[in-house]
Amino acid sequence: MLGFGKIAGQLACSCGLMALAATSAQAQEATADSATQADSGGQDDTIIVTARRRAEDIANVPATITAMGADALRERSINNQADLQLAVPGLIVRETQSNNNLNYSIRGQTVDAFSGSSTAVVPYLNEVPFVAGGVASFFDLQSVQVLKGPQGTLFGRNATGGAVLSTTARPVDVVEGAVKLGYGNYNAVDVEGMANVPLVGDTVLARAAFKITRRDGYIDNVYSGPVYGGGDNSELGKVDRQAFRLSLLLQPSDTFENLTMVQYERSRGNNSGVRLFSYNKCGDTGPDGTPLACSADLLFGPQLDANIGFPGAWAAVLAAHPGYNPAGMQGVLDRQNNELGFWQVDAYAPSFHSGKDLALTNNTIFELSPSLTLKNTFGYSKAKAIDSTEQSGTPFVVISNYDVNRPVNDTLRSLGNEVTNKSISDEVQLQADLFNGGLEYILGGYFQQIKNHTIFPQSYFDLSPVIPAASTTSNFKTNDRTYAVFTHGTFDLGELAGLDGLKFSAGIRYAWEKISLEHQPGGTFYPMTTDDAKFDRASWNLGLEYQATPDVLLYAVTRESWRAGGINGVAPPALSATVTNTDKFKAEVARDYEIGMKYDGIVGASRTHLYLSAYTMTVKDVQRTLFPTNPVNPALGSIAVTVNVPEARIRGGEFDFGINPSDWLSLGVSGAYTDAKFTENIASPFGVPIRFGPVADTPKWTGSAYAAVTVPLSGDQGELNLRGDVYGQTSFYFSNTAGSITPDTKVSGYVLANFRLDWNEIGGSPLGLGAWVRNAFNEKYIVGGLAQGGSLGLNAVNVGRPRMYGVELRYSF
Repeated sequence: MLGFGKIAGQLACSCGLMALAATSAQAQEATADSATQADSGGQDDTIIVTARRRAEDIANVPATITAMGADALRERSINNQADLQLAVPGLIVRETQSNNNLNYSIRGQTVDAFSGSSTAVVPYLNEVPFVAGGVASFFDLQSVQVLKGPQGTLFGRNATGGAVLSTTARPVDVVEGAVKLGYGNYNAVDVEGMANVPLVGDTVLARAAFKITRRDGYIDNVYSGPVYGGGDNSELGKVDRQAFRLSLLLQPSDTFENLTMVQYERSRGNNSGVRLFSYNKCGDTGPDGTPLACSADLLFGPQLDANIGFPGAWAAVLAAHPGYNPAGMQGVLDRQNNELGFWQVDAYAPSFHSGKDLALTNNTIFELSPSLTLKNTFGYSKAKAIDSTEQSGTPFVVISNYDVNRPVNDTLRSLGNEVTNKSISDEVQLQADLFNGGLEYILGGYFQQIKNHTIFPQSYFDLSPVIPAASTTSNFKTNDRTYAVFTHGTFDLGELAGLDGLKFSAGIRYAWEKISLEHQPGGTFYPMTTDDAKFDRASWNLGLEYQATPDVLLYAVTRESWRAGGINGVAPPALSATVTNTDKFKAEVARDYEIGMKYDGIVGASRTHLYLSAYTMTVKDVQRTLFPTNPVNPALGSIAVTVNVPEARIRGGEFDFGINPSDWLSLGVSGAYTDAKFTENIASPFGVPIRFGPVADTPKWTGSAYAAVTVPLSGDQGELNLRGDVYGQTSFYFSNTAGSITPDTKVSGYVLANFRLDWNEIGGSPLGLGAWVRNAFNEKYIVGGLAQGGSLGLNAVNVGRPRMYGVELRYSF
């Protein structure tokens, strides 16, 4: 375990070594969404956020927010969602199976892999909930904002953890463009471009952008046997993405504008996969005395002969599977830990990734009067992802992404998981500013429909010719329809009642959600049926804020929100009367209380900010995924079901401090403390009580430090910008049942250091050069895991990126 004291020491040491770099959004970076940017009064270090659906200085918003604009994203080399974790303490970007399977976690709230849940932290693109099939590229963005805590009265979908808002750059009324060419180790190629053209004066404006990213894999697979389907899995973690965007802004008058954005992304390459971390030996018990599942240890190894009473069985299996390790599970683990490098695996699975993502957003704003605005936000997205990847981290077919009992070219997909999502949404808002700013309110309605088609082919325990592999295929469609009405108001009690500096806010949202599921032909449970799942509930928000001085804001807020329950498509729709039916799960409800202070002003001659917040949150019927043994046919191994853990309590605090001692130096540090635990922790899938805890993917401490140095060069030679960032976190569990059925799922904390050097406006020209390095000291660290110890008897982890570095050439006009 890497303690917080050690992390703090390394952070401080690294800061001293590198004269680090630059501002996070909370550290006063000069960016914002120009579509909503308020007049900054000429101060470049004011950042505008839209957390309350209107443009505000981040220092005046009573909430915990991190925001970064275009320059900050470039300076930190943030290219996709996975990179956000290093810039936003308290935000964990979870990788369960691979680099193409990511989920956000904030304050212990997340969505697990293979879950039927909606996400607890909702990603947005131009204010539209975004459904992606894989990792979406970040390019030509105006800003990224991370909102922490329950959301419901202001943003599209109600959520229990938070929201991540990405806003694309708007067309502007000048001709401009930019191109970037980058190259790095692992043969990484990164090409970006942007062109902005006013088509009709300042009335019709267009902007186009693209990004092409390619990189070789960073994990070597030493597996020596044949690969199912004839593929090549010798190099894992390959990236091949192309993304294109077109934006069109119509503003025929001062009171009307319409902004349409269309984005398409194609991703290929393969998956990083996992490596074996631990396994259960037969006869072992968990920390609470629960007998542990040990199928992998029982079947894979020389002990097979005695366990099934068949002398020569293991030799026959090895003859049919030349890639299998003769020493069994212990031999695989010993080789992984003692012989192979950190970025090496011995894994049998075919590895490939194919994704297509199409997104369309349309934002219309009509100013009915100086105090009344009508706004409509429409969104459409379609995403399809097909993936095959290693799930056990072994050369054994313990579990696979293919159905060995059907041909590879079967009409129903038999190789790789296929998930297709279609979403259409619309939100109408009426925004008002009345009584000379005494009352600001939003009144609106929301609709979203998400259609999903899931095909999961799987095989278990391939010990042929002795024991043929069992197989199953989940094939189902879901239809999720949501309706909501909401209102939120902020009352300036100084304007209304003479209480200067005091404001009160209140909001409420009521949502109705209906989810239906249909099993499809070829699926294991076809033609069984499941009744619809219906949910409705209110979300609300109450807050008090006090602008004690022009530089100091104090606030207190309480919120309650929820996310709908759902249907477990891979679970049996109906079981015998003696077994609890677990094909459905209930809604999750979160309530929190947060207090905070924000200071933003001048200390001595230095611009300084300090943001502090503390919170406590209770979550009822927490939605977590479990991998229990298949209750209908245990030979089919595990299935993934979402269950409700009765209650969790999360407490914590966050801080962000930044200072500009001079016009050439910026320094700062930020961090988050999260204490999460299940306070009522027994869930009973299929009638079997299971003890949950600790809370997974929630390190107690996360923190980052930065510094930036700007050096003007003599004459017209431009300027140099040196930036460095350090991120650290303490240990965490990648399983929610480490205290019972999945022990040995705790991974160590780590510290990462990133550096960047830019030479801008070379010789007074629009040319720029950059050099960067991420994970500069080649730290070996784990970013997530897949815990299947409760059913298959083993647990695997996903490793973080090794040292990566590169150079880039930029030109703008």
